Amino acid sequence: MTYAPLPLTYPTQRHPGALWLVSRVLRPREIHEDWAEGRTPAIEIGRRFDVIHLAAEAVEGGLGGVRTDDVVEAAFRAAGIAYGVVVTRRRDVYSVLVRAGTARTWAAGKGTRAVGIDDHLRYLRAPHPGRREGPGDFWLLPVPHADEVLAGAVEVRALLARSGGRPERGGATVTWGVRPSSA
Repeated sequence: MTYAPLPLTYPTQRHPGALWLVSRVLRPREIHEDWAEGRTPAIEIGRRFDVIHLAAEAVEGGLGGVRTDDVVEAAFRAAGIAYGVVVTRRRDVYSVLVRAGTARTWAAGKGTRAVGIDDHLRYLRAPHPGRREGPGDFWLLPVPHADEVLAGAVEVRALLARSGGRPERGGATVTWGVRPSSA
């Protein structure tokens, strides 16, 4: 017996990036509902993707001139990261969605923290997939639509090298709710 598909209720149910983000979530309709009502839902990290949190100082340290969103976006793209970067509402942390399993091999460096399936607090506050500017959390780079477009550790290290950040061990790490110390 075949059932007719449920009608689409929320606009994000047609968005390729939104569909990819919720594809391994137990209750995807709740995520779509949160986005429709202006809330920022928490999506579990580690099943489809890991996240590397980068302190703004680590990303913007080597950028000259005014650090506009366009300049920061160009730095990510120059490092080979074209999708999946969330900026916090305070603009103090960039969260890069990376391939699942990357967190296990990431050596935490100054201003970085990787979160994967092995972490007990592994949720990403995912802004609406169409939200590309503040106020509030937003996607600096578009929401990924496939696993193949996710960045890896190599691209994140290239970004840190270009920006003057150091991906090697030691120094401050990003902790939610706490600003990284300046060294």
